[in-house]
Amino acid sequence: MSTALELVLEAGDITEARADVALFKYAQGFHGASQAAARRLDAVGVSSSQLEVAPGDSRFVETRGGLKAPLVLYLGTVRLGDFGYHEIRQFAVRALKALESRPGLRHLASTVHGPNYGLDEDEAVLAFAGGLVEAFQRGNGPQGLERVTLMELNSRRALRLRKALERGLGGTPGVQALPGGGFRVQRMSAFVQAPPLASAGTVSMEKPHAFVAMPFADELEDTYHYGILGPVKSAGLLCERVDQAVFDGPIIQRIKERIETAKVVIADLSMANPNVYLEVGYAWGRGRPTVLLVRDVKELRFDVASYRCIIYRSIRELEASLTRELERLA
Repeated sequence: MSTALELVLEAGDITEARADVALFKYAQGFHGASQAAARRLDAVGVSSSQLEVAPGDSRFVETRGGLKAPLVLYLGTVRLGDFGYHEIRQFAVRALKALESRPGLRHLASTVHGPNYGLDEDEAVLAFAGGLVEAFQRGNGPQGLERVTLMELNSRRALRLRKALERGLGGTPGVQALPGGGFRVQRMSAFVQAPPLASAGTVSMEKPHAFVAMPFADELEDTYHYGILGPVKSAGLLCERVDQAVFDGPIIQRIKERIETAKVVIADLSMANPNVYLEVGYAWGRGRPTVLLVRDVKELRFDVASYRCIIYRSIRELEASLTRELERLA
């Protein structure tokens, strides 16, 4: 049995990953990477019906050259809107257990779950990595498993997720950082408590979140990651937003659910995006505390004189102002 596992995160397309098996979820529908894989498999004669599995079930299917990996594992999960941090962690544990029926597998490739449908990206990758680390250290997984590669299509996000793993895995017993990036995870000879990062799933169910409503435009990406994300995390909140260009599930229901349960809604009204205004209206209707942001008052489409609105001219100015505002709301 392999006594160590190499865990790495790479930028790339999982359908092109040269692994022994590629892991996907069937969230009672195909979404994102699982949908892209299903389409490529359908092109080589593997019907999507072969990949549809009930929650709790699993299925191995040969890819026939449709993917670079010769084998795929589809795990059935709850619908995407219910697939939260705790479910992500359990998904990782389930995956290693399912792979035990294939003891000769050495390399597993999987995507990162959560960011594209609104979950806090740091917390999501830590929940998944935590589940993998815990399961492997407790003896789960095929005997020959030597490597797990987490794939993220967006190269900028991949860089951020690597940093999140570096922070989250620091000090975890039995986990060692590798010089070239990634980590070596040692199996434990005796029962051990779940590593600190693996508790992310449990903690996240209780940890409050901020919902961010804003246009998904390249020119505002730095605004989100450097002007909004930092103050939100400093306030002890998870930071969630739903990318309407990527999310292909019941988008309206997902947004409503996350607004209804948010401790605060942060809305950037820059670029006068109508969807953002709708989300602000819904937040007001549900009585959620709301913080409005805008780069220039000329971009506003209604008079905010009676509403609290942060006007920012730089990301640094936004970071400072939002930090103060969230402290006031605490």
